[in-house]
Amino acid sequence: LRHLDDDGITIVELAISSFILLIIGAIMLTALLMVSRTNEAVAQDTESLTTARIARHRLEQEIRQADEVLAASTASSIALWLDENNDDTRDPDELITWSFVDLDGLAGGKAKLVRAVADPAIGDRIDGIHYRSPDGGAYAPFTYSTAPPATEQVTLTLIVEPESDFGGGESVTLQSTVTPRNAS
Repeated sequence: LRHLDDDGITIVELAISSFILLIIGAIMLTALLMVSRTNEAVAQDTESLTTARIARHRLEQEIRQADEVLAASTASSIALWLDENNDDTRDPDELITWSFVDLDGLAGGKAKLVRAVADPAIGDRIDGIHYRSPDGGAYAPFTYSTAPPATEQVTLTLIVEPESDFGGGESVTLQSTVTPRNAS
């Protein structure tokens, strides 16, 4: 003989199991979204750091190739003369200025790196907006062994601030010392 309660699953049992499955699904979806956001933040931070490293490499290369670090150089910009055609004449397309332009007006705030050429036919090039001041004050990434144009070494300090929209991430400091070609 069969018992009357062995007929199958009741509606209450089905509702409880559906509710448990719903909770497990919500937990899995939340975990998947968190992993996705983390991956996106890491990718954005990596892109910021890669852009800064490329800009630093190009800047170092131009400082090394410079025939002169011009007197117009400051703590937030460096003016270079690269005599590309070796004619000892300062042509407009041989005068290059790398400068950090403050974006938010805050001490230690964001700055963008701009490469400008004196020749108006050549446009400015912006290499990111993810730099911060090394000392929390005005952005001053350049220090000189002696005042330009007698500079023998230039120390470059880039502090790369992560650009992710999700916050977090530590700033990274890229520092190097470069000797221009004209240094004795």
